[in-house]
Amino acid sequence: LVAAGVVASRSAEIYKDGSDRRRATSIPGATPNLRTTGAFDDTRGRNYLIAPPPLFPLVPAFARRTFRYEVDPGRVWFFEQKQGIGLGLNVSVNVRMTVIKLRSGGLWVHAPIAPTDECVALLKELDAPVEHVVLPTTLFEHKIFVGPFLRQFPDATCYVAPDQWSWPVNLPPTFFGIFKDGVLGVDAPPWEDEFEYELLTPPALGVASYVAFSECAFFHKDTKTLLVTDAVVYVSDNVPDAIPDRDLLESGDDDSFTIGALKLLNLFDIRDVARSRTRTSADMNVDERLKLGWQRNALQALYFGPSNLLDPETSWAQITNRMIVAPVVSTLVYENVPLEVQRWAARVGRWNFTRVVPCHFDAPIEAGPREWNAAFAFLPTSRPGVDQDGDTRFGGKDKNSRVGYYPDEDMVLLRGVGDFLLRTGVIYTDETRPVVSGITGAGRPGGRK
Repeated sequence: LVAAGVVASRSAEIYKDGSDRRRATSIPGATPNLRTTGAFDDTRGRNYLIAPPPLFPLVPAFARRTFRYEVDPGRVWFFEQKQGIGLGLNVSVNVRMTVIKLRSGGLWVHAPIAPTDECVALLKELDAPVEHVVLPTTLFEHKIFVGPFLRQFPDATCYVAPDQWSWPVNLPPTFFGIFKDGVLGVDAPPWEDEFEYELLTPPALGVASYVAFSECAFFHKDTKTLLVTDAVVYVSDNVPDAIPDRDLLESGDDDSFTIGALKLLNLFDIRDVARSRTRTSADMNVDERLKLGWQRNALQALYFGPSNLLDPETSWAQITNRMIVAPVVSTLVYENVPLEVQRWAARVGRWNFTRVVPCHFDAPIEAGPREWNAAFAFLPTSRPGVDQDGDTRFGGKDKNSRVGYYPDEDMVLLRGVGDFLLRTGVIYTDETRPVVSGITGAGRPGGRK
């Protein structure tokens, strides 16, 4: 479940021969980019070892390259690294830290990434003190870097989302080096005159009575920017700089480990699909394999496995170039606590934001409350045919309607996993969810202004 939470820019990959290939501009149909090309520093160290090691294989394990983007000159920056799941699956996306300069001249840091020498150097080049750090979620892959990041900037305050946890042993945040100054929704932070925020604190999700999927959305008033962690994504042909070409070429290879495993299991009748193809990856040029590799990589992160990973163009067209809730987040989290999510989304949708910045895939997203509300319109369920009252649905066929919100054929594996976790009690239902005083759920105040 933690790995499920792991789920971009114009790409500039520097090759060993010094050439510069910008993948997004070489791929037909790439969406417009709203920020500068990423800056990096090859002279700085990129080594980083996650300790203690997670139970699931979070990659990269030993080194992380950092890219910095200036979104608003002198005001807003993105810092991005690669992050994904190991096990030979080669499924990685970008993870984003957003930095905003406050009226005081200091920096406010949202969702810190690994503080490698390169990352710290790129941040210090902004020539402003890091005054505040926020941990906006309870998920491990975002929490694990906060403690080491704070050691690099010991004068910064730290405010964290409520109901922090770890599994299988529920250790306090201090075990991970997170010495917080306050808890969001409980303690008033010193920056709340520049930000509004709303908390999603649903009841326990599953696995253990204390495991909750909490997230805090922030609205930066001066730039009219909405910042979220995993709530929504915008997927496009823009390949993140942080994903190297070698990963994409591996994913675009029909003889990759993942394709081989699918053929072994014959999921989605992939053997017959492979035999019927008239063109394989061996017939493609480098740019075509890079494009195919990015599509396969992203679709696996979103769905675990779409209906046709060999030729994913149809699946790709149905999920891209619109702001959505990621299928994996919807299926394994939001649809199991729909009322709390609907209430939180409605509160966030009252802000007058003009762009959205999530922690993964493309950003900034040119979107406001209308697009935000449409992204959550599928709740309480994305499954076709039945609404919350058990009635058959009759809806439109536009991309953001509840009917057909996700392509049903691509949701087969993910929904199967979700159903299995529900049947076995790994994910709680309202009937099986334990009542524990430490998990506050909908009873916590929504946020502070």
